[in-house]
Amino acid sequence: MNSNKRRSGRIIIIITAILLLGQITSLAQSSWKSPEILKRERDSKYRLALQYERQGVIDRAIGLYRELFEQEPQNGNYYARYSYLLFRQKDYSELERVITAYLAHQPRDEGAQIDLGKLYFLQGDTLKAEQHWQRRWKESNYSQNYTRQLFNGLLMLQDYDRAEKVIQTARDYYQKETLFAVELANFFRARGEYVRSACEYLNYGRQQPRNYQYVSDQILRFPADSSLFVRIDSLIRQEIESSPEVKELYRLRADLLFRYKNYTAAVEQILMVEALGNNRGDAVLDLAGDLLNVGEFTLAEQLYTTIIREPEFRNVVPQALLGLADAFEREMLAEQSYSPFDYFYRDNFFFVPEYVYGIDADDFYIRKAFSIYDSVLVTLPKSAYTARALYRLAELRYRVLHDIDGAARLYDDALKAGGDADIRSRCIVRRADLMIARGDLEKAVEYIRLSRSKFQGTDVEKALMLRHILSWFYRGEVDSALVYANELMGMVGVADPLFNDALEFRNFSEQFLNSRSDDDRRLGREFLNSERLIRQSKLSEAREILIYLTENAENTNVALPAQYRLLQIELFFRNRERAATVLNQILKEENQFADDALFMMAEIADYRDGDREYAAHWYHRLLQEHPNSFMTDIVRKRLRNMQTEMHIQQEL
Repeated sequence: MNSNKRRSGRIIIIITAILLLGQITSLAQSSWKSPEILKRERDSKYRLALQYERQGVIDRAIGLYRELFEQEPQNGNYYARYSYLLFRQKDYSELERVITAYLAHQPRDEGAQIDLGKLYFLQGDTLKAEQHWQRRWKESNYSQNYTRQLFNGLLMLQDYDRAEKVIQTARDYYQKETLFAVELANFFRARGEYVRSACEYLNYGRQQPRNYQYVSDQILRFPADSSLFVRIDSLIRQEIESSPEVKELYRLRADLLFRYKNYTAAVEQILMVEALGNNRGDAVLDLAGDLLNVGEFTLAEQLYTTIIREPEFRNVVPQALLGLADAFEREMLAEQSYSPFDYFYRDNFFFVPEYVYGIDADDFYIRKAFSIYDSVLVTLPKSAYTARALYRLAELRYRVLHDIDGAARLYDDALKAGGDADIRSRCIVRRADLMIARGDLEKAVEYIRLSRSKFQGTDVEKALMLRHILSWFYRGEVDSALVYANELMGMVGVADPLFNDALEFRNFSEQFLNSRSDDDRRLGREFLNSERLIRQSKLSEAREILIYLTENAENTNVALPAQYRLLQIELFFRNRERAATVLNQILKEENQFADDALFMMAEIADYRDGDREYAAHWYHRLLQEHPNSFMTDIVRKRLRNMQTEMHIQQEL
């Protein structure tokens, strides 16, 4: 009996022990985490701390960095972020603990060693800081990485003299005067010592000729100051005298001369670049293009002519021919820069026609451009330049001469010429424009529908979508046009300029063309007919419709845009008295177009017609009647300039 009791007792004890052991094991398993899980948790906390830091929630960021650093004090990322914020917070006691703890694990970390010196410096013991830095610097054998970090650390402490001495010491040690040239150049530039900065940038260029492009980029960021230009140009000329075979120096000087509008001298330098580079022609073509972009048409034409004439540039003659034709085009267009049609919903595809007005086929510049493009086609048939020349000829026919049929043939020829994908895309879009210009709206809709499917997700699809909306609009199907406008807005997103075009189009349509009245709808369709005729360059026919609308639709939604369009056409035909009558109709009541119409009236008189007195009348009226217009500052400045010019003329 006793034996059985003892046996039972032992069994109970064993079972109890097993149960306790199981609970202990279970508890241990529940609290144990694998290294991978712990790392993921730390990474998650680190990302959260970075987010807090970016958001400016510094206390929370510091708390997380502290926790991470305690878990892994040898981690350089945790140390770097935590110590950075502690420096910002000036928590020097915690900084000392953190730096010491980190260096115990990473004693060779140069950044942390420099941080320790910074801490001594900020605590007021500059001698201890200097001794610490010098000792560690020597121990690193004047490591360039240590030198760079020490230099940057001293800049942070605003100890500029010591920072300069550090660079000079390193240069003396390595016997290399160009060492750390970029760091020192950036430092001098930040302090406004531009000549010293330029010297260091030139030091950097001396290390490797390809560095001169970077040097140019930096020097061109200096303030535009004529006395500064003279001193920097002198430095570059000295470099050229000592290294006349380095073509990059001539390019650098050309860049500087170009910035200060010494264009002729810049051309001379670029020709030296070409001479030293086997006359490849790239540099001189780039300069000619830059001259075009700043409106120096005559000089660009002369440079293109030089390229064409000189045998050493024969490899780039086709590009020069196209460039020369482009120069004549741009010079022609520059003289036609003020058109009344530019003011109605400015730069909006749906309301601003792409035509250039007032130029005929006998114009000197257009004849020169045609002649050059024709010579490219004759001398270089079936070449890589054929499609581009055909496209440019087509553009002149379409936009300048308004010759739809002639342009259509040239666009088709450009497509057949193949080659350039960009030209092909442009021609495909232009086909839709020509259909709209002919009034073949149904054909345009079908053509665009078929073409869009081939260019989904590209800029070509966006361009075709614009024409699709316009075709429905001119057909009087405003509701359908709005559906496609909304689709376009969803396609491009708010950051795309086309989004604003579509939004303005939608707002215009809903404000002026969305009426339930049958009579208003009929008048709205008449307005759309006038818009279509403007797009077809049939301005006289559009004018007749608009006169009818201003006389018969005075109290309807469409009256105001009809008056504005009529004002534009009267200004185009230089009917000044009729334009003034229409403008006064617009100004009878306050409306969204009033100040813009006044500004257009004044600016066309000012810049296109050169009639300052007449322009001043409308500028003054804009200031009087619309003192809160966003254009008032521009107008006041122009009136002041007019008064100054008149005063100077009176003195003369």
